[in-house]
Amino acid sequence: MRKWRGKAVLAIAMSLATSAWAQSGPWPGGQKAAIALTYDDALPSQLDIAIPQLEAVGFKGTFFLIGREIKGNLARWQAVAAKGFELGNHSVTHACPKALFEMPPQYMSENSSVPVQLTEIQTMNNMLQAMDGRSDHPYATPCGQTLAGGQDYLPALRTAGLTRYVRAASEPATPAQAIDPFNVPSHFFGVGDSGDKMIAYVESVRKRGGVAVIGFHGVGGDYLEVTAEAHRQLLAYLKAHESEIWVGTFTHVMDRAQGKRPTQVGMAPTVCDSSNC
Repeated sequence: MRKWRGKAVLAIAMSLATSAWAQSGPWPGGQKAAIALTYDDALPSQLDIAIPQLEAVGFKGTFFLIGREIKGNLARWQAVAAKGFELGNHSVTHACPKALFEMPPQYMSENSSVPVQLTEIQTMNNMLQAMDGRSDHPYATPCGQTLAGGQDYLPALRTAGLTRYVRAASEPATPAQAIDPFNVPSHFFGVGDSGDKMIAYVESVRKRGGVAVIGFHGVGGDYLEVTAEAHRQLLAYLKAHESEIWVGTFTHVMDRAQGKRPTQVGMAPTVCDSSNC
């Protein structure tokens, strides 16, 4: 991993942790709660460890890919998509504020602009569609922020038609039933977080009946990583409680939370009513 991803990144990732928001179902099996498992940055440990662990328990997750980090793993990520995992948009360069950690100037958000950032998102959408055949991909904000050249690009993204859902970092400011699809909160786990800690978080979601988006970077390797064993423990808990907790991709969970039925690849979401949900 590049030297410029240092301890400051850990602080930023941990600052993304937010509480789950309450949400009445129904979830596909009548469960009380829903969890979306998401993974950032197209890391090798996700291919080598996280995905095999997910497959072992029959769960699907969402992998937010950075265009410049796909490198020699293009065919592997295509195979992941073919298995039903969701590929998400994490931009091409993953521009972040220069104060967060050491990085080359071209990756500093201060040196970007709103048009450039939207072009990055569009370009990454094109790359993802070439990989998985899907015309619709969720977006995750790099470093949990939406500034480009000092200007917030989220208002422009809302109207650009480039995505339906944005996984962000902020606490929801509206009631759960009116959650902003362009500001979906997430809870990240990383270095030092045990399986017990992650299970306790999900248990709190299960008990009160809600929905939560969980984020990871490395799993058993790379950076900001949880251990492979901690990740396995979380998945085992979720599997043991699948009668009460539904685990879905980010888009499928958000579609349900928004009252839409998950659809086939390339199709528009369908609004739920009593006859189709």
